[in-house]
Amino acid sequence: MDNALTLQPLERIVTEHEGWLAARALGYAKSCGYTRYTSTLEEAWRISIAGLSASLIHALRAKEPIPELSPDYDSVADPVTLFGIEEARRHRMRGVTLGMFLGLMKYYRRSYQDLVRGSGVDEKTLESGRLFIDRFFDRVEIGFTTEWSSVSDPQRLAELEEANRSITNEKNRLLTLFESIPSPVMLLGADGRPVLMNHAAVELFAGPTPPGTHYYRESGSPGLEVAVPRWSRLKRFLKGKAREARFEESIDTAAGCRYFLVTVQRMLDVSEKFCGTTIILSDLTGRKLAEDELQHLVAEMEDRIRSRTAELLDANTRLLEEIEERRRSERFFHATIDSLTAPVAILNGEGDIVTVNRAWRKFADENGGLHPNHFIGYNYLGLCDNVKGDDAVTASAVARGIRELIAGRINEFHVDYPCHSPDEQRWFQVRVTRLENGSRGRVAVVHENISEVKKAQEEILSLNRSLEERIRHRTQQLECSNRELEGFCYAVSHDLRSHLARLEGLGRGLLEDCFAGLDNQARHYAERICRISMDLRRAIDSLLDLSRLARCELSNVTVDLSGVAERVAEELHQLQPLRRVSFSLEPGVIVRGDPQLLETVMRHLMGNAWKFTSRREDAEIAFGSTMLHGMKTCFVRDNGVGFDMRYAGTLFQPFQRLHGPAEFDGAGIGLATVQRIIQRHGGRIWAEGESGKGAVFFFVFPD
Repeated sequence: MDNALTLQPLERIVTEHEGWLAARALGYAKSCGYTRYTSTLEEAWRISIAGLSASLIHALRAKEPIPELSPDYDSVADPVTLFGIEEARRHRMRGVTLGMFLGLMKYYRRSYQDLVRGSGVDEKTLESGRLFIDRFFDRVEIGFTTEWSSVSDPQRLAELEEANRSITNEKNRLLTLFESIPSPVMLLGADGRPVLMNHAAVELFAGPTPPGTHYYRESGSPGLEVAVPRWSRLKRFLKGKAREARFEESIDTAAGCRYFLVTVQRMLDVSEKFCGTTIILSDLTGRKLAEDELQHLVAEMEDRIRSRTAELLDANTRLLEEIEERRRSERFFHATIDSLTAPVAILNGEGDIVTVNRAWRKFADENGGLHPNHFIGYNYLGLCDNVKGDDAVTASAVARGIRELIAGRINEFHVDYPCHSPDEQRWFQVRVTRLENGSRGRVAVVHENISEVKKAQEEILSLNRSLEERIRHRTQQLECSNRELEGFCYAVSHDLRSHLARLEGLGRGLLEDCFAGLDNQARHYAERICRISMDLRRAIDSLLDLSRLARCELSNVTVDLSGVAERVAEELHQLQPLRRVSFSLEPGVIVRGDPQLLETVMRHLMGNAWKFTSRREDAEIAFGSTMLHGMKTCFVRDNGVGFDMRYAGTLFQPFQRLHGPAEFDGAGIGLATVQRIIQRHGGRIWAEGESGKGAVFFFVFPD
């Protein structure tokens, strides 16, 4: 009796840890490879543990604990042994061998021993519990071996044949069920490619086929090649760890492109024999078409309602006919607002609720607003005036807006308000619109869920605040960088120009004071020193001018580029009166910008054209405008030496010359200056040319 008292905690421990025992036994089975031959679902393991625990608890509740085995042991009278015999019969019918089952029972026994050992009971209870569990499983195993040894080989063969027929029937029944599912279903393997498809899925991708075609054909199964899913959201799911997901997808099928709700779920396989994903497709194409048709219908009905309302007010002589038309319109109107997803209530000129739509009734029922006839006949303004608590301010504002609209002082009114539920933060917008002309006409009150809009607005405001802060910080950095750059340019120009002036002076002194003592080579070197010094000073001055273009203030006035072109052409003729150059200048080309900078643009472009046509006797230079890509575009064209378009990208870079100084003089900074000026005006410049056939420079300013 004392031993029975000691074992009392064992029943509670076993009862409370059924799930733990199932997981423990499954863990042992996995580690030792038994799951290759066992069930793929956790429920089968839980049921096995439940059966063992029930028999063990029944033995615990007996008056006497299970005694030690003896030669006089009567297995027929022992309920534990009888439980083992029954379990052996059931598992033998499933094709389980005695060795396999005894191996599994070893890990079941170990799981129960682990549970008792980790339960924290005292040493006496622990020892009694472990002994009781060993004796219990010894008698269960005696039942196994007794049952297995009592069956002859022919009987066992007959049982296996019967089990095989049962499994085949079960497989065929499940296959028929799988093929009969009306929704397309696919099974993906571990590599993400389809390994099994039901009849609906095969027909969806491959067209009409007999049921079972995919399953019974070992090769050439229709649909598998064309149905390999390439959806980006499916790929993300396969790479992730989520158990299931749902998303909508546009899919190319044998009947054309259709829209589906895709449900994906990983296989519930605890044995890890089948690692894959199931995909179920639900066709939404009809719903999408219906939604588009509904939107069109709503817009059409709103137009008709407005038209009918105007006719009622303007045509008194057709009152009886218009009353009937109004009744028909209202019936149609009720059908229309019932199809709207937002809750809608229609008020008369006194503010009474005359009708509500289906969405209004559903929302009221789901949010505790149970009321006979859903407040139809009640005064909406009175309901708003009687609201108390946190919502009183919003309700008062809505009532005020409706009164203003009914009185004709406003045409439309809306206000946003929170309507949070325990599950989510929700925002709604009340929109009140007049349905009929006149100060006493009906109005529609629409409560629309704008939670997603509010969320997007908050994200935009947060992003704007972040961008403003980043812009402010970046502006400060740029201003500091510009100040440092100006100081650096000033220092560099001052120091370099001073050194170059002294270098040029030394060269000229050498030529003037020591000319007689210098040979021709030395005189050549001294002259080159002076010339290079002058060229460097001009280059420094050009770079400084180029850098000032980024900082100078721009004026924005009307500039006659044609007039500027005429002045520049006249000046070029005066500089080289012996050259014969034909100018074609379009009159009336007007733009807006800084006059001095735009004149610099024209001087550089036309000066380049003058320079690079110097070797042609029939030189031509043209200025005008044309329409390119819908924009007024100015151009300067010449028939000079041109350039290779492969090097067009270097034209506007400082000191990047396509022709050497020996061919044409220049500092190599002019086109860079032109580009900087046009970019400061918000415009763009580009060039086209061909070697030996001239070049054309296009530039455009914003409107």
